[in-house]
Amino acid sequence: MEFLRQGAAIALVFGLLCAALWVLRKKGAVQFPGPKSQGGRDLLQLRGRLMLTAQHSVHCVRIGQRDFVLGVHPSGITLLGDAWSGAAAETREK
Repeated sequence: MEFLRQGAAIALVFGLLCAALWVLRKKGAVQFPGPKSQGGRDLLQLRGRLMLTAQHSVHCVRIGQRDFVLGVHPSGITLLGDAWSGAAAETREK
């Protein structure tokens, strides 16, 4: 019986927190943080993805002004290299 009472109390607290968050979001007092923008562009962007197998894929991700090629596998993520964009590649070669 004590278990049910404690469970109901926890559910009530979480319900009140969700209701308060919903009200604050509607009023514009709370905003959830996302990737920061730089001049209207997202700081973190997924540029492309290639599925190799069901558990392996290659992703091209832009972070700020740099592009990265990432290998995603069940053990984690591996940085495969930089993918320099056209303008950045010309600057880098000089």
